[in-house]
Amino acid sequence: MADNKANMLIGATFVVFTLAIGQSQAGTISLPLLILAISAFGSAGLAALAVMPSVRPRKDSSPNMLFFGGFSKISEDEFIDHLLETELRTQESTYRAMLRDIYQMGQILEHKKYRFLGWAYRVFLIGLTLTFVTYVYEQFAGPIFQS
Repeated sequence: MADNKANMLIGATFVVFTLAIGQSQAGTISLPLLILAISAFGSAGLAALAVMPSVRPRKDSSPNMLFFGGFSKISEDEFIDHLLETELRTQESTYRAMLRDIYQMGQILEHKKYRFLGWAYRVFLIGLTLTFVTYVYEQFAGPIFQS
């Protein structure tokens, strides 16, 4: 779910960023358009960080053999033997392995994906708000910067 939200935000912000760049190539760029382009680019960057995979081994615990990062460096036979001898030996150890995997996925969602995704949405909304405020101000008071 977090990856889908991040991908939608990346798509939307790159459309906005592309339109802003296209408008700026006309020769002049207004302050509202510059704010919109910068906030869209920053938001897309944060959303990309949310979906960027990280498969570094953890130093504080044994590898999670239900996650591909835990077994990708061993042979299939070693993988099967390890699971049957440890995590899948009894019904309780099977449940413990599954619960550990669920817990670790939740930790990644909470501490990485949703944190970056939340910041991406905040940056985008702040950018939209600043763009609107600056646009309205320029409509009544004239351009803030002359280019």
